[in-house]
Amino acid sequence: MEWLTLALPLALCLLLVVVPGLLVTLSVRLRGFDAVALAPSISIALTAVSAIVAPLLGISWSWWVPLAAGLGTAILAGLVAWGLRRVGLGDFPAARSTPPGRPVAAESASHPGSAAGPGAASHPGSAAAPGAARNAAPATAHGPLPSRWLSREQGAYWIALALAAVLTLRQLTNGIGAPGWFSQTFDNNFHLNAVRYIAETGNGSSLTVNAMTSGGGETSFYPAAWHDVVALVFTATGSGSVPEATNAMILAVGAVVWPFSMLFLLRSMLRLNLPAILVSAAVLTGFSAFPLLLIFFGVLYPNFLGLALLPAALGVVLNLFRVGGARRLSTVQAVLVGVPAALGVALAHPNALMSLLVMAVPIVVVRALAQIWGVIRGRVALWAGALQVVVCAALLWTLWILWGIVRPDEGAATWEPTATDSQAFGEALLNSPLSLTTAQWSVSVLALVGVAAVLATRRNLWALLTYGVVVYFYIAVRYLSWDQDRMWVTGVWYNDPYRLAALVPLAAIPLAVVGVHWVTQAILDSPWVRGGFGRSAQGTARTGGAVVALAVVALVAAVGATQFSRPLSTMMDNAYWTYYPGQDAPLVDADELDVIENLDAYVPEDATVVVNPWTGGSLAYALADREVTAHHTLYTKTADDDVLDGYLNQAATDPRVCEVVDELDARYVLDFGDQEINGGYHLGAYQGLQNLEEDGVAEEVYSSGDAKLLEVTACGDRQAQTVG
Repeated sequence: MEWLTLALPLALCLLLVVVPGLLVTLSVRLRGFDAVALAPSISIALTAVSAIVAPLLGISWSWWVPLAAGLGTAILAGLVAWGLRRVGLGDFPAARSTPPGRPVAAESASHPGSAAGPGAASHPGSAAAPGAARNAAPATAHGPLPSRWLSREQGAYWIALALAAVLTLRQLTNGIGAPGWFSQTFDNNFHLNAVRYIAETGNGSSLTVNAMTSGGGETSFYPAAWHDVVALVFTATGSGSVPEATNAMILAVGAVVWPFSMLFLLRSMLRLNLPAILVSAAVLTGFSAFPLLLIFFGVLYPNFLGLALLPAALGVVLNLFRVGGARRLSTVQAVLVGVPAALGVALAHPNALMSLLVMAVPIVVVRALAQIWGVIRGRVALWAGALQVVVCAALLWTLWILWGIVRPDEGAATWEPTATDSQAFGEALLNSPLSLTTAQWSVSVLALVGVAAVLATRRNLWALLTYGVVVYFYIAVRYLSWDQDRMWVTGVWYNDPYRLAALVPLAAIPLAVVGVHWVTQAILDSPWVRGGFGRSAQGTARTGGAVVALAVVALVAAVGATQFSRPLSTMMDNAYWTYYPGQDAPLVDADELDVIENLDAYVPEDATVVVNPWTGGSLAYALADREVTAHHTLYTKTADDDVLDGYLNQAATDPRVCEVVDELDARYVLDFGDQEINGGYHLGAYQGLQNLEEDGVAEEVYSSGDAKLLEVTACGDRQAQTVG
């Protein structure tokens, strides 16, 4: 029941990541499940862009800013879509098989056993029987018709979404441990403090958020979309804490945004039958490498957000290039939602954009080859085929150019290879990320069945190729040495195997669901199901009952095999102990947390606390709203910082020290011992913070265990009286 305290922050998170983008999707005449599923990636783009623009216009960061951006973008997108429909360019090039004036609704066709009802036609790209209808575009000669608000197929997807949300909530709440706990990892110094910094300054620009750690120097771009949303939630709730707002965002992204995103990709791949739709909920939540891995390691919140958005953007690419088997978007819709969706992925984290582009390469190649073959067979006009091939080639060239640009400095990408190529291949194939868990046989077998389905039906070849591409990069980051171009091949991901391990499920899930669809459809098409019930009305009803029964049995089996597997439990345990604020917590242990939570009683609101960020003291800023001398372990020191860190214990004899103490009102010091995050040792950089009591520079005013709050006494009387 303690998690109910996050009900309001969670609701606010969902509003912020859905509503701005939903205004845009509705304006281009998307409806129902698809309109909502595509909204988060657009919302993140609107949030990040408006956060950059707002300070340039003198506007403080507030909840209405992304909403206003969404409204303005919706009006513009709606006008563009309306204008193109008016001139007959709502969906181009027009499908030859769609007679003018005869719409083919996106929800209207499926194969027997699908959620759209028995007896309807299937679509190319699915694992259905040959001879299926090939006119899946929801368009007329004058452009796309509005998609439906609700259908039986959409209803099945809504059920799958609800199931996936429940399953993911269980994993995430078990992994996080408690609503107020926070990740005790290296990067969380920055993430939590950045939320406080944005809320305090009213500036969420990705161009300036690094001012928090730049020491007054030049700032560089940092993807702050995650922090922008969390800061809005934190300020809106008023009484909550930064960790609670952060955990609400984790739940919103992991339990809602991620399932929406992946389900839209699956909807765009093929027209799934009911058992496959429902089982997809268990499959997309059944991998230990995502979403759990990225809230356990790092902690990599921006990457977590970017990868959660990626499948939806990939689904838009499928629709745009008409490679999937169930088109949900017209060309204009795909462009108008695809551009901001890709921007949302990029601004969540740039390497998520590069992951999207890498995974889209097979789609582009398949489209180009299809056009070449169409020209050869006389089914595509030469000019049309040539134009599309040129566009595809230009996109691949653009990726090549970006590959050398969108990457971190070499100094930030120092991860070494740690496995053989065969070990890495086994880890990817059996979904054992970095061998942190044992093999996940259930989802791995389903993915291999999906490979067989693709080869047998010769449909969804792009999914197999994309899986191969992702597995290659995972093997490369685990195996390639520096003299084998490691930096060029995997530097985009910081040469970090964790980031690529989290990408593997995004490529494996589509194959696994295709495998489920292929097997269950074979059962539904078997003589003892079809022939046994006959073609009468009663037989049709019994066939529908068989579909539902198979769906329930398959779902129960899938949930049991995935959600209660040892690998998933292991990853939840790993996350739990990363968040657990016990006596041995690596960043802020129980005693240190107690001292931070009591700063209000001793440290004035406008005072600055001197800290060694490697021992966790910097989190006094995020957790207790007290200014600190360092907001992250990786920061640029000012001249004043150098004086305090190097000479504070000489305050009685060095007049420079007291000048800085008075200037910054830095009369308090957090002494958290010498245990540093990630086993670091940086005491030499903070010599001035050692032995303050012994040197007669400071006195203890509060302690818990070995953790202490000290007050500097060597610089005269306190200028600010003790609080409370």
